[in-house]
Amino acid sequence: MHRLHLDVLHAHLTALHQLLDQLAETTRPPHPAAGRHLATAHTRMWQATAEIHSAFHLLPSNTAAEGAGAIRCHPERLPEGPPVLTICQRHLAAGHVVRRKTTPTDLRTRTTACVR
Repeated sequence: MHRLHLDVLHAHLTALHQLLDQLAETTRPPHPAAGRHLATAHTRMWQATAEIHSAFHLLPSNTAAEGAGAIRCHPERLPEGPPVLTICQRHLAAGHVVRRKTTPTDLRTRTTACVR
């Protein structure tokens, strides 16, 4: 497992987290029960994202392998420009949204019961 893989996974999880946030916000008013389930999925996605971020920092940095890949890739030559966010910047930005919408208790205990 390389840090680069975790960075990419973190980017995907963060994007999914944002999508769940949007879905929960639009679903909650007309369908409160469904909105609560989406809000729970949103919280769990944040928890998964936080664990990936922690794992990223626990893996050793392999600058030779990661540097070689970065040189071959030439992100500065991408049409949309170089990547703007690092994993930590992305995580801090997502964390800011989570803190505005979720309490620490929710992050520790949020569960839902199946209603089927």
